[in-house]
Amino acid sequence: MKKVIVLVGLLSAFTIKAETYQKMPVLGLVPVENMYASFEIQTSKYEKVILDCQSFVNGMTFYNDKKVVHEIKMINYEDCSNVYDFISQSNQDKKPVCMEIGLKDSTLNLSNDEASACQ
Repeated sequence: MKKVIVLVGLLSAFTIKAETYQKMPVLGLVPVENMYASFEIQTSKYEKVILDCQSFVNGMTFYNDKKVVHEIKMINYEDCSNVYDFISQSNQDKKPVCMEIGLKDSTLNLSNDEASACQ
């Protein structure tokens, strides 16, 4: 019985982690028309992800069905340009980009993990 309780606890912990963090490969980065510092990050998990380094408050906005489903605000302008630089340089070097977002704490991590490690 004790083993079953521990197993249920471990499965619950993995389920909670799966709900609070989401990984996705970055498929592309394109400029947003008529904007000099806004870019669309293409992923398979969201209809649209906008990296906005132009507005007063920089950040990323995630859309599905034309509705905002998640936002990450960036306090420092450098954070936004660092995201752009990392994705651009990785694309130039033909390295994969894996984006991990914290759904509850709005954190963002970028890495060059292969697509198989980014699911």
